[in-house]
Amino acid sequence: MKTYIDLHMHSTASDGTLSPAQIVASAMAEAGNKKEPVVIALTDHDTVAGIPEFMKEAEKYKERLTAVPGVEISTDYHGVEIHVLGYNIDIHNAALLERLKVCRESRDGRNEKIIQKLQEQGIQITMDDIRPADPNETIARPHIAKQLLKKHYVSSVKEAFDKYLAEGRCCYVERIMPTPQEAISLIKNSGGIAVLAHLMYYKKLDAAQKATLAAELKEAGLDGIETYYNTYTPEEEEFVKSLAKEHALLRTGGTDFHGQNKPHISLFKGQGEMEVPEDILPEFLEAVGEIKR
Repeated sequence: MKTYIDLHMHSTASDGTLSPAQIVASAMAEAGNKKEPVVIALTDHDTVAGIPEFMKEAEKYKERLTAVPGVEISTDYHGVEIHVLGYNIDIHNAALLERLKVCRESRDGRNEKIIQKLQEQGIQITMDDIRPADPNETIARPHIAKQLLKKHYVSSVKEAFDKYLAEGRCCYVERIMPTPQEAISLIKNSGGIAVLAHLMYYKKLDAAQKATLAAELKEAGLDGIETYYNTYTPEEEEFVKSLAKEHALLRTGGTDFHGQNKPHISLFKGQGEMEVPEDILPEFLEAVGEIKR
């Protein structure tokens, strides 16, 4: 019997376009009206604001659905932005919440600086334009990109990043972030397991540097590594698998689903060919333990 698995997805609590409840409903619709088990995790950027809604909606399908509360923490590794996933964290942990608040405040300050730079380019855009109706929603660059599209300064969200918002472009602004080691400590101290996200995504690091990163983070308490991801080539997947084996790290996988902000990525399937294998689940679920509510 097939198990549907997606351990990396984003909602409107950060930079996705589906609410946490809609993500659950969409995942179950994608899995169909069959009996196959479903395992999903909500991993919004630097916030756990969507987790209560996510877990409440998941209760409707508890006979076949395992829903894991998660987070994706943005970190700084020698000038390279690295993401660390936390699974089954305590979303009420004071230290975790305080650090995530600092991360969001840094992001908010960054948004203001980006808006200022865009205005200097002659673009008519303000903070009010990108402020969402839900005060708990984290404002991120995709919100700015969508406004640029709405105001016809670009023809797509991708063009907004390519022309203005991506690293190296005229309106890019860096953020203040914790180190990966600090993120791992926060996750572990809140009762969760820490997983290095999409290693092959970090193009500034060569293969040797990626291997060093994995080794350093394992020493800092890293539990797992995202071995299956929607952009990995077969060769990249094998490289990450080899690191997982070398450092006795859990293998995890997910699509990095963002809804219409990344419309080419589908739940469970990524860009069409992806499938997270069921054999990762026994070790992953054992490490996760009893799901926190």
